[in-house]
Amino acid sequence: MNRPFRFGVVLISEGCSREAWVAKSRRAEDLGYDVISAPDHLNLTSPFPSVVLTAENTTRPRVGTYVLNTAFHNHTLLARDLATLDQFTGGRLEIGLGTGYVEWEFTSAGVPFGSPGARVDRLESAVAEIDRAIGDPAHPKPVQRPRPPLLVGGHGDRVLRLAARHAETVSLTGAKFNPAYGRMTIATADQMDERVAYVFKCAGDRAGEIELNLLSKATLLTTDRGSAVEQLRRFGPDLPEDELLGAPTVLVGTPADVAAKLHENRDRYGISYTTVMENSMENFGKVIAAVR
Repeated sequence: MNRPFRFGVVLISEGCSREAWVAKSRRAEDLGYDVISAPDHLNLTSPFPSVVLTAENTTRPRVGTYVLNTAFHNHTLLARDLATLDQFTGGRLEIGLGTGYVEWEFTSAGVPFGSPGARVDRLESAVAEIDRAIGDPAHPKPVQRPRPPLLVGGHGDRVLRLAARHAETVSLTGAKFNPAYGRMTIATADQMDERVAYVFKCAGDRAGEIELNLLSKATLLTTDRGSAVEQLRRFGPDLPEDELLGAPTVLVGTPADVAAKLHENRDRYGISYTTVMENSMENFGKVIAAVR
């Protein structure tokens, strides 16, 4: 359960020039991030050249996709692209896959949005086809064998079961859609206990091999944790203050406070790999320094 800590950041490329992307990638490396990733959204630049550009301008971090919308890609061609991406990044690639969740992007791309179950079906198909195609002698081969490590993220039973059985890293989004508010709301500490237990149950003999990742919703550095509650309220409109601040996806306090929270997340849940979005990159960089 006490894996070494890893820290990742997802860079956002909307309106981003080549020079700005390179500068952000180098800054992330300087701050101590272990994984620098690109997302997969229609309003952003393509994740594949973005990942290559990061790899060419950094030396230590691994690079990844966090996460590819599998509905947007032919799965056999995706396997080819991922193998090539691993080659061109010198074997530093980590593959992140997901179902996609932004309906207007599906509509704009001419891809059926479908039900949540249908989107999970596509994700399952992608995982199976990537493994099949990369194992086919006729297809390009990655540097990492049998394939680059796979991260699959979600909160519901089917996605977490798929991740537990096939992925090297299970990413816990720690949030689910709440119809009462029309948006995602965060899981409490007790709810996360249940989700982690479910992952390990599904993993069976693989349980000891799995790395757990958490996507943080906010990193707020302050000496007065109570003052941050209103900024966090949108993540849990109906949660008491102590449950909101105690949620594993919310990182609030001084760098030392947040470092202690990361140790708590690892001790309680086994979560050793934390990812933040770019808007938290600088603040969380101070936390990385406190941990290390």
